[in-house]
Amino acid sequence: MSNGASTGVRISVVIPTLNEENSIALVLRDLPKDLHEVIVVDNGSTDRTAAIALAQGVRVIHEPRRGYGSACLAGLAALDDPDIVVFLDGDFSDFPEELANLVLPIVNGQADFVIGSRSRGIHERGALTLTQRFGNGLACLLMNLFWRTAYSDLGPFRAIRYSTLNRLGMCDRGFGWTIQMQIRAAKARMRIAEVPVRYRKRVGASKISGTLKGVVGAGTKILYTIFREAFTKSPIFKKGHAERLIVFTRYPEPGQAKTRLMPALGAEGAAACQRGMTAHALALAGRLAHERGVSVEVRFTGGDESRMREQFGSWHFKVQGPGDLGARLKSAAGNAFARGLDRIVIIGADCPALSQRTLQDAFDALASNDVVLGPSADGGYYLIGLRRMEPALFNGISWGGAGVFEETQALAQGLGMRAHLLETLRDVDLPDDLGLRNKDHRPGTPWLSIVIPARDEASVLPRTLSGLPTSEALEVIVVDGQSRDETAAVASRFGCQVIQCPAGRARQMNAGAAVARGKALLFLHADTQLPNGFMESIRQALAKPGTAAGAFRLAINSASIEYRLVEGLVNLRSRIRQRPYGDQALFVASDLFRQLGGYRELQVMEDFEFVLRLRRHGHIAVLRDSVLTSARRWEMCGVLKTTWINQLSILGYRLGMDAARLAAWRNSRLGLAETGASCAASPPRPTEEIPARIQTNTST
Repeated sequence: MSNGASTGVRISVVIPTLNEENSIALVLRDLPKDLHEVIVVDNGSTDRTAAIALAQGVRVIHEPRRGYGSACLAGLAALDDPDIVVFLDGDFSDFPEELANLVLPIVNGQADFVIGSRSRGIHERGALTLTQRFGNGLACLLMNLFWRTAYSDLGPFRAIRYSTLNRLGMCDRGFGWTIQMQIRAAKARMRIAEVPVRYRKRVGASKISGTLKGVVGAGTKILYTIFREAFTKSPIFKKGHAERLIVFTRYPEPGQAKTRLMPALGAEGAAACQRGMTAHALALAGRLAHERGVSVEVRFTGGDESRMREQFGSWHFKVQGPGDLGARLKSAAGNAFARGLDRIVIIGADCPALSQRTLQDAFDALASNDVVLGPSADGGYYLIGLRRMEPALFNGISWGGAGVFEETQALAQGLGMRAHLLETLRDVDLPDDLGLRNKDHRPGTPWLSIVIPARDEASVLPRTLSGLPTSEALEVIVVDGQSRDETAAVASRFGCQVIQCPAGRARQMNAGAAVARGKALLFLHADTQLPNGFMESIRQALAKPGTAAGAFRLAINSASIEYRLVEGLVNLRSRIRQRPYGDQALFVASDLFRQLGGYRELQVMEDFEFVLRLRRHGHIAVLRDSVLTSARRWEMCGVLKTTWINQLSILGYRLGMDAARLAAWRNSRLGLAETGASCAASPPRPTEEIPARIQTNTST
């Protein structure tokens, strides 16, 4: 047996790389030739690693977020349903031709997880440094004491059954990846084996053992991972279920995608909307894969796999196939269950209000239900989840009609399936779903999309919206979070796109970004006004090399002297620490926003967390012009108390306090009854004056 392929076993190899141009060709040369697939993950190389790998005919995906674990997770997301996954470094320190020995115990049914042990094999003199041997020994000793294992090494050359890997909920993005896998495999009581392997000096300098900083960093992370896993629960793999999320979408081809939106948006605009909503759905999928360990499959129509990868990155893409929607859903579900999956959830990519929480609830509900349905406002469903295959559930449905949900629910009941219903959400299929009419036709694609999350903001929106210019280069999207006033009507009167979404600032901003067509996004609070010339200022800022995002200086709409102190401190912090907050109108390129997965759906601190992630990708510019925001948040509790509570909230978040508890504490101290998209209490007074020194820099 060469590697298992002759027995019908599908083996995929994932090779994380960072500046391995001198070695990657050697690694690929010595791999067995009849593997199912080989994926090289370029983790931000500045040399020719990716080009050389491509020339060898293997798949190359790019993961810009640095970290060994990040590269491995990106490779996993791109796998094409293997039986066994092999991880192999790209520095030629391992012997790729020994892959057959590594997978043999799994192929023979004797193990689920196999580690290539350098300690039990033959290693070239100098290949393992003294610090490496000490670190490996200490880590294995601790694991063996905590979990009664018999590990001898943390070798990166390893093989694992794909179905069991999905149950581990792997999430470490750094040096802790290998040891997290070994610990979680032990905690999940997997059958673990070690196979002696040879090891030689790597080609080039090591990123870890080659520097003191690397040694200390890796050692600290490994020890931290051991003790974190020892004293925290790992509920993901304890469920013992392999889960898959399947995303149904279409390639965003102008003239072919979202054709019913074309009268209002034009062919290019409709395609851009399709692209944004698909990117939003995949961002949710990526976070769910990271946090829950689900596998992700993208089923598409139109285009081809290479063009889908160009648009959306390296996911596991499959063509939906022939037939009506029911036939295609049946095929996707049947294929997943045939591959040994226990729970599957299928979603469409045209529901911008869909949240990660809803997806979590769907998978959780499958623990005690046979089918989960997410009804959409148009009579269909945006989500279906199953824990067993029932082909009849997709038969005889009037697909495209207004009774799809009711017909499916009736079929489930007739089949004796226990069903669970999720919240009703709105799909985006028609101009009305975006608050548009055919007469609003916009032939071009806007350069900037302003997203305004709003809830009960009818009193302040007119001032905010009246200062915005009318331009084909600008679109304004108001995301109404179930307002009880005329917020949506006010936004419509100003010609804005209006979409409906359950309340929650992060969720609303993500929903708005999902349908946004602009090359740049600006997130604006409903009570905040932008300065004159803001579009050109944003364009110039984002055009500067190394700039990831930006925001404006803060001005507060009150003449009281105490607010000048608040402004000064906020603007000083923003400039020195590159840490502006949401009330300063954050802006970012659309592609980067979607690459980062948008805002985390936190009840509080969503802007703080997003800015921290943005800073890893470049400079955050703070423009000289100021936005003018209402003083109402400070007026409710006073400047000092509000500032103090905000700072304590930041501290609590940095210390790891649960976001929901933190939000409840913060809202109770600030006198807010609920957590929504906006703070609608104490609207600005009609006679409120704008300080003269601020007025010169703002639009009124």
